[in-house]
Formats: sequence, C-alpha cells, structure tokens
Amino acid sequence: MALTNTSQLLQDSMTAILTTWMTKYDGASRPLYWLLRAQQVDVRGGDVPAVLAEISDEVVKANISTLIALSQEYWADVRYASLEPVTKLWGTIVNSLRVAAKSDRVTEAQQKVFNFSTASLLAFFQSAWDRMDVADELYHLFRAMPAPECQAMAALLNVHVDAVLNEAVMCRIVRLLDHEGPMSPEEIRDLAALSNTDLVYATFSGLRGSA
Repeated sequence: MALTNTSQLLQDSMTAILTTWMTKYDGASRPLYWLLRAQQVDVRGGDVPAVLAEISDEVVKANISTLIALSQEYWADVRYASLEPVTKLWGTIVNSLRVAAKSDRVTEAQQKVFNFSTASLLAFFQSAWDRMDVADELYHLFRAMPAPECQAMAALLNVHVDAVLNEAVMCRIVRLLDHEGPMSPEEIRDLAALSNTDLVYATFSGLRGSA
C-alpha cells in the first residue's frame, strides 16, 4: 500500500463500516453513527446539514447537532491543526474507546465529547468484522503504528484470531493496550481474564509484558 493512499484507505474504510452499521446493526439509532457520518461528510467538503436532514425525530436531531458542534470545537484546537482531516474520524473512535474503557488517559474534554455507549462501539467493530477485507487492511495499517492507541485499534480489528469480541473484552483490550509502562493490579486482572486465543494476545505479547 502506497503511503499516499493512507488517508484514502481510512476514508473508504469508514464508508464501508458505516454502510454495514446502518444496514445490519441499526446504526441510525446510535448518536456515534450520526457523528461519524457528519464528520465524514465534513472531511469530504460536503453538506453537514444534509446529514441532519436525514433524522426525522426533532429531539434526536437537536442532540446530534449539539454533538457535532462539540466535536468541531474539540478538533478545532490548534494542536490538531496540522493533522490530516480524516484523523478526526478515527480519532473519534479512539477517544470514544478510551472513555468507554475508563482509560486513565481520558481528558475532561474527551469525557464531555466522546461519551458513547460500549454497545455502539461494539456495533462499529462488528460492522468492521463483517467486512473482513476492510478490517484486515485497517489491522495491518494500525499494527504498523507504535502508539498504544493504534495497537489497541489493531487488536480490535484483528480478524486473524479465533475470538469473540464483546463489550467486556473490548474495554479490557483498550485498558491494556492504550496505556504504557508497568501494569497496574487492575490491568493484570484484565490480562488474566483474556485467554491466549483472545484478540489481545498477538498484539499485547511483548508490548508491555516486560515493561
């Protein structure tokens, strides 16, 4: 995969996952789905209000509009000015996972903007797994990135292991791989709860085990 194709791959992968989420896992019932849809349209220079127009319930529409505004404010921070626009799409997933897993890396701002249910995040990754070709490309992309959050994403997108992804496993993986340094007692318990055939093993083995 050419380096110049990375942003396009991330955009196209998100499109495929959101389409599956909408058609198979009732994505329209989840605020996270609508936020990602709006962000994707914004990244491509499209009309965000057109996304909101698809929502018939006025109360839900107002809530999603507020959520979009909070997200735009968060990503408008000067610290993110040099990032590729597509970063906010996958950054939203990373930050939402941290909040859901109660990671100690979560900031107050992230807690406010990215507080989504674990069920909606699980549906997102189930949608990715349903598109194995998409998940596999993303797995190899994130696996090559040394940042802890990218290793967590790789583990959650790893379709090469015989494992069942559920909310508890997802949160344990994020808590283990999103952190650095020696493991806390809670993390040791999380690791003990994950067998060697689970998603975390291939990625986690050696990453923090000897820290």
